[in-house]
Amino acid sequence: MGYMCSGKSTVGESLARRLDWDFVDFDVEIERRQRRTISEIIMSDGEGFFRDLEADLTREVAEGARLVVAPGGGWIKNPELLEAIRPGTLSAWLRVSPGETVRRLLEDSLDRPLKDHPDPIGPVTGMLEEREGLYRLADLTIPADHRSAEDIGFELEATVRMRNGAYR
Repeated sequence: MGYMCSGKSTVGESLARRLDWDFVDFDVEIERRQRRTISEIIMSDGEGFFRDLEADLTREVAEGARLVVAPGGGWIKNPELLEAIRPGTLSAWLRVSPGETVRRLLEDSLDRPLKDHPDPIGPVTGMLEEREGLYRLADLTIPADHRSAEDIGFELEATVRMRNGAYR
């Protein structure tokens, strides 16, 4: 888990590939099921409806095994969702600084909140500070500034394999 542009999707894909597990990107899966973008969902039905979709998907993946999941950046605003998937899981916060977040945001090809903001550092810093205590509920904090997804995926793979007694 982590804020937008922290690398959740890219790292999640890398980790799932390394472990030979399935990968679920919450935003991609919700868009697929709804047949519209997250922005369209929120604009037409509101953020509350979108958060309900995230909660439903969380409960669904909590029943699965051998899954790597990448929830959206605001998913942690409902910390009960973390508890819903907690038994037997390893949660990791990909921690990225506000400056690195803005750099990645401006380089990203995806349409993201704050991308067109004239000075996104203020709002990004504020949201990160607001959510930090919630992100700290994760089992691990992974510093992700200036690190490749493969490097972080390797670190997480080693942790998962050691935790499961299956490191080779």
